Amino acid sequence: MEQSNPSKNDAKENRRKRLAQCADVLTKYFAKWSLLPGSNQVSKLQIAVYAEALIDLSLEALEFGCAEATRTAERFPWPGHIRKAAQMYRSDRSEFLGPPRLEYEPITQEERDAALEFSQALKKLIQGPPIREVAAKKLTVRPSMLSLEEQKEELKRRGYLH
Repeated sequence: MEQSNPSKNDAKENRRKRLAQCADVLTKYFAKWSLLPGSNQVSKLQIAVYAEALIDLSLEALEFGCAEATRTAERFPWPGHIRKAAQMYRSDRSEFLGPPRLEYEPITQEERDAALEFSQALKKLIQGPPIREVAAKKLTVRPSMLSLEEQKEELKRRGYLH
């Protein structure tokens, strides 16, 4: 009887199990996608091709990619659509918080200095010529020589009181 390497058998068995799990997820989504207008029936062979193409994704990422492809695809999703959507999935969180953060090149000191020069010139342009200071006016309040009743009559005459 021929002895086989257990690690090779184990790898084959895990791969078969993984393909079956991927096929289960894909079968569920293909059933949904086949109901969309303009879609064709899908064969088991097509599902196997998709499973083979997407076997490296975790089941959660595959599920997320299929759901996202369902939501955003403008035509029947191909493995590339599902993979692209699955890249937005992160296993350390349970909900989708948007695409990954953009990474920018670090800013050099020359770029910082150029930006400061530009902003100083822009400030001068926006501010325009300096504004003359206006001397503060003093408000002088003089007590009225009229009685309270005379003040009311004056306000009524001017239309401020009815």
